[in-house]
Amino acid sequence: MTVSDLLVKILHAHGIRQVFGIPGDAINDIMESMRTQPEMQFIQVKHEEAGALAASVQAKLTGSLSVCVGTSGPGAIHLLNGLYDAKLDHAPVLAITGQVETQYLGTNYHQEVDLERLFNDVSVYSQTITTESQLPDVLLEACRAALAHRGVAHLSIPSDVAGRKTGIKLEDISELAFAGEVAAASSDCRRAIELINESEKVCILAGIGAEQARNELIAMARKLNAPIVRTLRAKTFIDDTHPLCAGGIGLLGGSPAVKAFDECDTLLMVGTDFPYKEFYPDQANVIQIDINPTQIGKRHPVDVGLVGHAKGILDSLLEGTNRKDDHEFLDRIRDKMDSWQASQQSGRISNDVPIKPQRLVHDISQNAPDNAIYVCDTGTLNAWTARHLHLRENQRYTLSSALGTMGVGLPGAIGAQLAYPDRPVIALCGDGGFSMMMADLITAVNYDLPITVIIHNNQKLGFIALEQEAKGLPAFGIELNNADFVAYAQACGAEGFRVEHPDQLAPTLKQAFSSDKVSVVDVRVDPDELIMPPKIEAGQALQFTKAKLKEWFLNQNN
Repeated sequence: MTVSDLLVKILHAHGIRQVFGIPGDAINDIMESMRTQPEMQFIQVKHEEAGALAASVQAKLTGSLSVCVGTSGPGAIHLLNGLYDAKLDHAPVLAITGQVETQYLGTNYHQEVDLERLFNDVSVYSQTITTESQLPDVLLEACRAALAHRGVAHLSIPSDVAGRKTGIKLEDISELAFAGEVAAASSDCRRAIELINESEKVCILAGIGAEQARNELIAMARKLNAPIVRTLRAKTFIDDTHPLCAGGIGLLGGSPAVKAFDECDTLLMVGTDFPYKEFYPDQANVIQIDINPTQIGKRHPVDVGLVGHAKGILDSLLEGTNRKDDHEFLDRIRDKMDSWQASQQSGRISNDVPIKPQRLVHDISQNAPDNAIYVCDTGTLNAWTARHLHLRENQRYTLSSALGTMGVGLPGAIGAQLAYPDRPVIALCGDGGFSMMMADLITAVNYDLPITVIIHNNQKLGFIALEQEAKGLPAFGIELNNADFVAYAQACGAEGFRVEHPDQLAPTLKQAFSSDKVSVVDVRVDPDELIMPPKIEAGQALQFTKAKLKEWFLNQNN
C-alpha cells in the first residue's frame, strides 16, 4: 500500500464515506486511492469553500467526523472559510491538504504556502507528514483531536510522501476514538441544587449542547415550572411551539424570552455560548453547564459552573431538586408567548404583493415534509426563520451560527443530503448567499441529490442594510442585480420555479418538495419588510430615523 492507500483505508475503517474537495497535483495520489476504494465517495465540488462548508454542516448534524481535501496553495486556502464555520460551531472536521515535495519545503516553491502556520488558528491540531511511518499515528491523533475538542484537525501531506510505499498493516492500527461521559463534581452539583431549591423563578437557557439531553431538559423545566429560552441552533430540538418554550433570545428572538430573563431569579444555562451580554439578566443567580471548562463564565458571571455532559448533570439535578408547585411565573411567560405569537400572525397569513417574508417562511413550515432537514443561510432569513419557521418533532434545523457566513445554505444542504439520503433536505437561501455559492447547484445535480433550494429574493443584502441603518447610515452598496435563478437552475439540469404571488406558494412548494430532482424555488419577497428586535432602545430608534431621512434625501437628489 501507499501512504495514500493507508490514509483512505483508515478513514473508511472509522466510518468516513464521503470526502469533499477538488483534485489537484499535490493530492493526485490521494485521488487515486479514493478511486480504488469502492465504498468511499469523492464529492467533487466547484469551490473548496463549498466542500468545507458541506463537511462542516454534515458534522454538525451527525456529530461524527467529516472530511474535506484541498491541494497545495490556493486549494488549501479556499477551505478556510468553511473550516472556520466548523471551528466556531464546534463541528469535528478533518481537513487534508497537499503540499509541495519535501525537497522544496521552505524555498518559496510554486504554490508553496506554510500550511501549518496558515491552519494554526482554525485548527485544534495541525501537522505535516514528512515520512511514511508517521501516517497512522498522526492521522489518528488528528481524528481524536477533532472529535475530542469538537473542532478542526488538519494534515498536510507533501506530494512525494503521499505516493510512497508503506509496510504498515491496517489491522495493526488502533481504534480511532473511545466514547466517554464527563460528569461534574458532586460538590458543584450540590451547590447548584441548593441555589435552585432556594429560587422562586427559574429560567432555562438551552443551547445546542443540550441536544442529546432533550428529555432531561424538558423534565427539569416541568419539575421547576421553568420556561425554556432557546438559542437559534437549539431550535432544532426545542421549538417555539413547545408549551414550555418561550422562544429565542437576542436580536433574532422575541419579547417573551426577554421577559423571562428580566423576571427570573435563577438562570440555568445548558450547553450554550450565547454571546450577547446585554440580554443576560442583571440580578439573577446563574448556573452554567458546559462540557468545556473554558466556556464557564465566558459570557456572563456565574455562581456555579458544572463541567460535563448535559444529560448526566441534568439527571443529577433532577434527582436532588425539589418540585416547584407555583406556576405563576411560567403562566405569565406562556401568556406573553401567546400574545407575541398572535401579534406575528398577520404577517404569516398576509396576501400582500410583494410576498411578506413571514408568509414565505410560514408556508414552508406548513408544507415541508415531517422529517425535513433545514439548512439556513445567513442574513435576514435567519430572523424570519427564527421567529416563523415552526419545526415539528422529527424535523431538524442548522445554520452557520457563530461565524455567520453567507453562502452556507446550498453546500450545507449537499452535505446534509449525503449524510441523510432518505430524508428531504431544504436549503433556505437569501439571494445574496445563493449567488455566492450557486456554482455548486450543479454539484447537487451531478450527484442526484434531490435537495430543495428556496431563495428569499429581496434583491438586496437586507441584513447589511439594517446594520447600516442601525448606525444612522443610509443603506449603500447593498442592491443586487440578480441572475435569472430559474433559468440558471434549468440550465444546470434542476427544476426551477418562480413565485410572485402568495397563492402560488403552497402548490409550488408542494411540487418542489415532492420532486426527486434538485429544485430551485425563487420567491420574490418584500424588500422593505423590517425585522424589529424584541426591545428597541431610544438611541437605536433615533439612528434608524436618521438613516431613513438620509436615504430619502439621497433619492430626491438622484
